[in-house]
Amino acid sequence: MITFITDDNKKGGSPSDDEPEIGFTEKGRSVGKIIEDAEAQKEAEENAKVEEKENNEDQSEASENNKPENAEVEKKIDQLVNSAFSIDENNTKFYKGNLRNGMSLEFDGSIVILGDVNPGAQVKAKGNILILGALKGIAHAGCEGEKDAFVFALSLIPVQLRIGNIITRFPDGDSKVNRKPEYAYVEDGKIYVSSFD
Repeated sequence: MITFITDDNKKGGSPSDDEPEIGFTEKGRSVGKIIEDAEAQKEAEENAKVEEKENNEDQSEASENNKPENAEVEKKIDQLVNSAFSIDENNTKFYKGNLRNGMSLEFDGSIVILGDVNPGAQVKAKGNILILGALKGIAHAGCEGEKDAFVFALSLIPVQLRIGNIITRFPDGDSKVNRKPEYAYVEDGKIYVSSFD
């Protein structure tokens, strides 16, 4: 999963896991920089996986030479390690239509909505939330404490926005016209919002 990096005007400190932190959203880094950082992180993880696999193969060969009776056990352990380091696939639910006042959409994974989430409607997902429309209601991504989750919308003007156990509201007087696509993410215990350039 991609972890987003923020700009230099962020403050240190992290909220306690018991109480949600409430604050204003802030502007973050550009999407290009985030993609570069994510690619570098992915390359480092792949290198670590290759090293781990080579170490496991060396250990497996040494074990086979010393203890032939444990060859089957070593093979199962190697398969388990390789499967644990494989890329996990997340479940995604696609919903077509607008969510109106009083409607709620929840899913045990990520959600993609082809429409608007109007005031009084709520979207809740264990993973990410992508709205190809306007978010004017409530969105809660990473509802089981996953702080790497994010919320994306073509027009991001929610009543309330939650990621993990962190809650935020947008500043009063935020313009509701001519908005550009934006996404919200968590960094250092705060929710940041960046435009999707």
